[in-house]
Amino acid sequence: EPSLHLSALARLIAVTFWGGEEESTLATVGDALRPGGSYRWPGSRIGITDDGRIATHAGLVDYRMRVGEHAQFRTAGLCAILTAEEFRRRGWMRQTMSDLLTNLPAAGYDVSLLFGIDDFYQQFDYRRAWPEHRFEMAIADLTPAPPVTLEFFEHEQPDEVVALANRHEQGQTGSVVREGGWFTKLVEDRGCLWRGTDGNVAGYILTRVNDEQLLVTGHAGHPDEILGVIHQLMQSHDRKQVRLGSIAPECELAKRLRRMNSKEVIQHQRAGGALLRLVNLRSCLLKLLPDLKERLQNSALSGWSGDICFDTDNEMVDLRITNGEVEVADGHLVTSHQVSGPGMAQLLVGTDDIDALMSEGILTAKHDSAQLARVLFPATHPSMPEPDHF
Repeated sequence: EPSLHLSALARLIAVTFWGGEEESTLATVGDALRPGGSYRWPGSRIGITDDGRIATHAGLVDYRMRVGEHAQFRTAGLCAILTAEEFRRRGWMRQTMSDLLTNLPAAGYDVSLLFGIDDFYQQFDYRRAWPEHRFEMAIADLTPAPPVTLEFFEHEQPDEVVALANRHEQGQTGSVVREGGWFTKLVEDRGCLWRGTDGNVAGYILTRVNDEQLLVTGHAGHPDEILGVIHQLMQSHDRKQVRLGSIAPECELAKRLRRMNSKEVIQHQRAGGALLRLVNLRSCLLKLLPDLKERLQNSALSGWSGDICFDTDNEMVDLRITNGEVEVADGHLVTSHQVSGPGMAQLLVGTDDIDALMSEGILTAKHDSAQLARVLFPATHPSMPEPDHF
């Protein structure tokens, strides 16, 4: 309950993740926890000792995640997962997480995502969602561009920037539909935008500055304009190196950087970093139907007809395909075409294609199902901009 627990919870989160109780830190955490924002008090969980102290916390951020060209999955983003130091190694976090996860299907979530430490969350059926891509380059490898007039902003992204971000990230699996709350606020980042000849916002970047580098954490706009603004900011901050973090690997800026002198770093984690858990297979497939139909009709299998079953052990859902039309069946159909295993969430969002997931041993496919899954569920190169990490 906010009235009972907000202050103590903010202090515990500040100590655990920021190492102190400075006023500014407590204010930032308290603002993030404020009722009415992205943090969901009814969905979050704490464990309380007999004497009323908070021992554990697993927070929930409610948002919509883009998957493919058309789908948006309602996502339970888990954040600030902690056990107070004096209560660790008692198994209490398992109880806290289990209670939270048990209630996700009835609350209407499709999937759950978190950014976690290595080798802990697989016990709760979380699996790698995507690797992190970043680029690094020197100012000497950037071509100077005519300076543009920059408008700076802090604390909150302007409405025009939010609208541009939503247009720019349309079709980018893993990205967030920005609707206020956590995903339009700026905590550590500072933003700047520039306008086109029509007066409308043409692009923006979000940045931080450390002792050695300019850090670019988010962007939208024409790649050449973005690189020109980066050069302009590097000069103003007297930085010789720039790092662009958590960049979508197939976005236009990434493609542009690969044609320049740059260093691309791909960080893979087997059981850490961005981690995904399937909550409701049926609702995910229903939301993916426009993409599935489009992919099928544009493939060599457009004339295929039959049924294909998807089985996670916890849930079994069938698709009925008839001459390019795809629908989710009301009941279970008898079919020899079946995809099954614990890697279903990764298949749905396109972490990898089905061949990679079968090689990993987390999916199996019978009869025509592998051939169909290659068409229906291609790798989509998911990514989430760094400021949206929770």
